[in-house]
Amino acid sequence: MSPAEIDPESGCRVPLPRREDLDSEGRKIFDYFTAGTKGVLRGLHGPAGLWLHSPKMAELYVPFGNYLRFGASLSEPIREVSILATARECNGAFEWAAHEPEALNVGVPEEVIRSIKFREPSAAIEAPYGVVVELIREAFTERSVTAETYDAAVSLLGVPLLIDLMTLAGTYASTAALLAVFDMQLDPGETHLLPSLE
Repeated sequence: MSPAEIDPESGCRVPLPRREDLDSEGRKIFDYFTAGTKGVLRGLHGPAGLWLHSPKMAELYVPFGNYLRFGASLSEPIREVSILATARECNGAFEWAAHEPEALNVGVPEEVIRSIKFREPSAAIEAPYGVVVELIREAFTERSVTAETYDAAVSLLGVPLLIDLMTLAGTYASTAALLAVFDMQLDPGETHLLPSLE
């Protein structure tokens, strides 16, 4: 894609939504995304700016996403490891760039982040993170989860929290696809932090 096809303000193939073009409900969501709200890591640059092109979807997504990230009783480090592992399996550079600092901020060890980034064997990743990484690798890349990995995940999380974790991972996989479709660029000055999957 040539740089001419990327909107310089949005950093992707479509322009940023304008508050004045939205109805009252859309404006509430716009304000939510632009007010420095907890969990909105990049404002409108990124998925939030894309979601607002479908304001009703954005309105429905916000409470769902907030439940998965903040209300599901996942620990912050487990949450961020699952997001990074999903971003890695989807080669989602934008998600990785947004969440690597967040992972460090909530206490994920640097060596765990490095292991995910370079797809090192999950058995070498310290507990409990290795279980989460292996689960996500199998689910999204192998498309099949072994009984051993499933049992380890249930032992770690229990069934309800495992469902929440995988649903969270699924939302980040869908976001990675959305960002790919609209060719979302990294923030100015950011470098691609993910090595090639090839």
